[in-house]
This record gives sequence, C-alpha cells and structure tokens, in this order.
Amino acid sequence: MFRCSGSVATYFFAGSMPDVKAESFLDALRAKRFRSIEHSASEETSVGWVTAGDPSGDSFELEDMDLDLGYHLRMRVDKKTLPAVWMGIYRSAAEKSAGRKLSLQEKRDLKQDLMSKLLPKTLPSVRLIDALYTPSRKQILLFASASGVQEQFCKLFFTTFGSNLIAGDPYNLAARLGLGREQSAYLEQVSPVTWPQAKRGSRQVDIADSPQSMSQETATEAAEA
Repeated sequence: MFRCSGSVATYFFAGSMPDVKAESFLDALRAKRFRSIEHSASEETSVGWVTAGDPSGDSFELEDMDLDLGYHLRMRVDKKTLPAVWMGIYRSAAEKSAGRKLSLQEKRDLKQDLMSKLLPKTLPSVRLIDALYTPSRKQILLFASASGVQEQFCKLFFTTFGSNLIAGDPYNLAARLGLGREQSAYLEQVSPVTWPQAKRGSRQVDIADSPQSMSQETATEAAEA
C-alpha cells in the first residue's frame, strides 16, 4: 500500500475532525476531489483528493481507505505545461522562415498559439501523494519529503477540514508521549540547542549529541570551534 522506503513527515492536526465513518467525512473529501485538466488548453495545476480504489477522484468509498492501523488518504497533483522542447522547435522554425530573431511580442504570440494547439493534446504530469491518518492520535504520516508537496497537502487538508496541520518536530513529538508531571515541566523549560559551526579540519560534532552525553573533551572542542 505504501512505499517501503523514503522520507515520512509527521503532522498533528488542531481542532476537531468529522468522524471518519460518518458521511460528512466523505462529503468533505468529495467537495475537494481531484478534477481533471487533461483537455485543458492552458498551463495549470490541479490538486485534489482521490482514493487508491479510484485515482480519478470520481468516487469515494470508505473501504478504499480503511486500514487496520489507520486510514489511507491520497492527494493527486496534475500539472500541465507546454514542453520547452516543442517551444524551441517551433521558435527555430519561425525564425528561420522570417530570417531573423523573433521579437519579445512575437515570442509571446507564438507561445499562446502553441498553447491553444498543443496543450489540449498534451497529457499532464501526475503525482500521487499518500498519507496515513490515525484519528485516535490526531496524527498524519505524509509520505513526501519535498517542501512544496508538503505545503500543497497542508493547504488541501485545511481547505477540506478546516484544521491546521502542525509539523511533528521533536518538541511536539515529546509532548505527545504521555510524560509525567516532572518530565512535562522539564520539557516546558528546554529550548533548542544551537551548535557552533565547526571549523574546517576540526572534529565534526553530531547534532544528535546532548550536553549530558557529550564528553568534556568534545564539549570543549565544540565551544572553541
């Protein structure tokens, strides 16, 4: 169902969400479903929900999303652009016919003419982005590492459910571990550690090291770097 390797981004959602098994949950997905731009004559991008059972976005069935450990959400991103190689071929032919370089306005007119002729025949690029939604944890595992894709997913999630996604950074992950009172109080007091930039040729200090686990020699080297 999901990739065996690759990066995973953890998110938590704030606010309330409709019950996954309620029709309102499926209605929310249908309202922001993917819409095809296959026959579009303009350069554009289409983003919306689909399911593993129907990648077209025409239907939404809970059985296509229901997994034992959570629910499978899938975002589809189609992008249609005029292939640059075709633009270059037609521009070269036009310049050869005119016996000169095209002006800026002529290039724009040529591109507009090519878009109206070629884009309806051009298939868009397709990306399917998967996520695992666990309602009991208010958690989303997004199987994508590109910042642009993550932003698209967060935006689509908000416009669909009205809930903001919060990135699962070390603090947020620790806060959801069910820590005791003393540990929670300590967590509230900690702040991010900014490690000094190591000088060229000096020993590399692992950012995963904590002050408690660093040896005195390593701490001294880091302070002097």
